[in-house]
Amino acid sequence: MTLDEDDQTFPTLLAGRRMRAWVWGAAICLAVLAGLAIPRPAPAQQAKSRLEHIQLLRKDKRARLWPERTPGLTKKILEFTDRGVLEGIRSRRGSNGFQLVLGGMRTGQGTTVGVGYRRIDLWGERVAFRATARGTPQLAFMFDFELRFPRLTGDRFDFFIYAKQENSPMVDYYGPGAGSAKGGRTSYRLEDYHVDAEGRFRIWRAFYAGGTGGYYRAHVGRGQRKGFPSTDERFGPADTPGIDRQGGFLRAGAFLQYDYRDNPYGPRSGGNYYSRYTRYWDQDLEQHTFNRLESAVEQYLPYRNKTRVLALRLAAVMTYAGKGQSVPFYLQPFLGGNEFLRGFARYRFYDQNSILFTAEHRWYVFSGMHAALFFEGGKVTPKASQLNFHELEYSGGIGFRFTVRDTVIMRIDNAVSREGYRLMWTFSNMW
Repeated sequence: MTLDEDDQTFPTLLAGRRMRAWVWGAAICLAVLAGLAIPRPAPAQQAKSRLEHIQLLRKDKRARLWPERTPGLTKKILEFTDRGVLEGIRSRRGSNGFQLVLGGMRTGQGTTVGVGYRRIDLWGERVAFRATARGTPQLAFMFDFELRFPRLTGDRFDFFIYAKQENSPMVDYYGPGAGSAKGGRTSYRLEDYHVDAEGRFRIWRAFYAGGTGGYYRAHVGRGQRKGFPSTDERFGPADTPGIDRQGGFLRAGAFLQYDYRDNPYGPRSGGNYYSRYTRYWDQDLEQHTFNRLESAVEQYLPYRNKTRVLALRLAAVMTYAGKGQSVPFYLQPFLGGNEFLRGFARYRFYDQNSILFTAEHRWYVFSGMHAALFFEGGKVTPKASQLNFHELEYSGGIGFRFTVRDTVIMRIDNAVSREGYRLMWTFSNMW
């Protein structure tokens, strides 16, 4: 869920400069007060024996590392986490049975709530599955299913099958290219489903190689966002490929990854470098066969016993369609929203290619929460050869991350750009 000036669910929440100033002031005061409230390690006690000396050293180290302690409220949240609250399927945590699910759908559709069911003990724990059903007050919905084979694949190989159907009635579109106007906002309905199988093999230590294959199908309909026209009323197939007709795709690809992060769901050290290639074959219209290449470099530089982390990320998405073919707009890379170029509205920029640089300075506030100052620069381009650091769009701000078991489960970000201020509240981590 995102709160910003254009959100119809909260039409008056951020109206006026006074409210914006109040939000910023409250956020800064919270960070300062929380910093003052950080408990300091107690003075070192006098050890009477070698064993006591070792125990005191261990105790002092625990006091300096975050999280320092687990308050009662956090313990209650942990109990719900064990039942699958949030995206348990991503962290592979949770227990058998029904689960409460928050988040996990496309941004801009409202607050997501759902129910899931998980089993990890089938066939002597050789098979595990999870299925969920989710929805929002704006009548968006999603159903998904994942099947894994943990015991059969072993420690070096991972294989799973994932299927999803999602209906989003209010996906924003401002037009193609970096020159699209903020006042050109429209919306469309995107209903799609896919079934994919993916396998990953650990070649050496943290180096992985894998492949994927599946089927994807989409349908684009009239947008339902109040106060804004439907995308098909403003844009045609000449500048927005796929707006008039959609079909199904076979897709397959391969990827390489070197991932030595200490915790993929809330990293404080290490790095993650990957490149994923996917080819889409248009099965119905024979107009949208194309290639897609996604690459990213992520690095986490900790200091002060990992209570401070400098997180850096450089990512690029490139697409290429041959003669007589085009990339449908709903599969083009975009910038803007809760994850990419946060100072701009959701789905603000679409085009054939994109590049984004992000720097975050993250620091410990108290157990279960840390803050982050962030800066981003990125752009979209019609040609991959134009991906460089000239004429970028910029945004920056401050955010707060809430964690359970060292996993980020919720974010509140404040971001600014040349187009204004945005306040985001979402149940997801950045990267």
